Amino acid sequence: MKRIAIVVQRCHESVVGGSEALAWQYARLLSAAFEVEVLTSTATDHTTWSNVLAPGPESRAGITIRRFPVTVGRTPYWDALYHRMLIATSAIRSGRKDAGSRWREGLQEEFIRFQGPYCAELEAWLRQHAAGYAAVLFCTYLYPTTYFGIAAVPAAKVIAIPTLHDEPPAYLPVFAERYVRHVQRIWLTAAERRTAAHIWKFDEGEVLGMAVEHTEATEPEQRGRPYLLYCGRIEPGKGCDELLDAFERMPSRGRVSLVFTGIDLMGLPRSPDIEYLGFVDETRKLALMAGAVGFVLPSQYESFSIVALEAMAQRTPVLVNGRCEVLRDHVENSGGGWHYASPDDMVAKMEALCTLERGIRMRIGEAGRAYVLANYREERIRTRLTAMVEEVAMSAMLDSSTERSA
Repeated sequence: MKRIAIVVQRCHESVVGGSEALAWQYARLLSAAFEVEVLTSTATDHTTWSNVLAPGPESRAGITIRRFPVTVGRTPYWDALYHRMLIATSAIRSGRKDAGSRWREGLQEEFIRFQGPYCAELEAWLRQHAAGYAAVLFCTYLYPTTYFGIAAVPAAKVIAIPTLHDEPPAYLPVFAERYVRHVQRIWLTAAERRTAAHIWKFDEGEVLGMAVEHTEATEPEQRGRPYLLYCGRIEPGKGCDELLDAFERMPSRGRVSLVFTGIDLMGLPRSPDIEYLGFVDETRKLALMAGAVGFVLPSQYESFSIVALEAMAQRTPVLVNGRCEVLRDHVENSGGGWHYASPDDMVAKMEALCTLERGIRMRIGEAGRAYVLANYREERIRTRLTAMVEEVAMSAMLDSSTERSA
């Protein structure tokens, strides 16, 4: 079996969703054809990147997870850099040529390093052991595990998985300069690829996506009254403040509930109409999705959104933030929901979800489920992913043979 590595900033059972879930899913899907190692940090908390797990290898589901200590975590120094970055990238996005848009390379890399998790030993491992891997997949463009680690591996062996969305750090020029040379890329959606063409001025690679692992129809959870559902990190960065404001203004509030699952990082208000269930297991999450009158995802920054697709697979209409091109594409291409354009539009469409006529609800639900089954079944993703990694591994091997014989 060829040996491959997947590099990601965190990997632990307690970390759900996002690029971490994508990396683990790809590791699992590839493990039938390759000997897979996940190279990651000893952190679990993305706000500090503190070292909490033991360094070194461990095995999970037959896959080796090799952890490296965090050399640089996130501190107030990075917060100051972040505010300076916002000013610099605002100038870049507006096309101005003044000094504010010329953040020198060293300062850009300082921002990336102190964002965390910077793992010096992970970089050293890649430099020393790159020859032993047939291919190395780097998951998510943003973090130093990818930005610095990718430079330690021959480009021919690299598959970049940017999980890019239109956010301020993406406009830092060093990201495009670093990743332009790694042409073997996986985009999760066509919208992500268009975003790369806009921000980074390149878009080579394959649109592959992520498998929706739980597509079986689930018995709906029965609750005391109709409810709208949100699943994921509960924080302003995910649009949860907008969701709460919209729910407060709904005419039918008092007759419907707003249910949250996930970690509460902002402090949900105490209200008889707002229910916080904390972490729930997959079985209950799917049952909640199946029983909801609508699944609402107000995040502006998503590169794929597995939870929206899981809700669609349960025949639940979804409402998404129209400012997120990825989410807008999902609902427009599927017919499995709606997107909103403004706070007032959000209120109106949340209200409409609660009053949908049964036949219309069924048509929307079936359309969403059909879209997920057609595009994101696990076997389809596994086959395409395995073929891509095999192609890169074979090409890198041929390049290496040619170099040795020259």
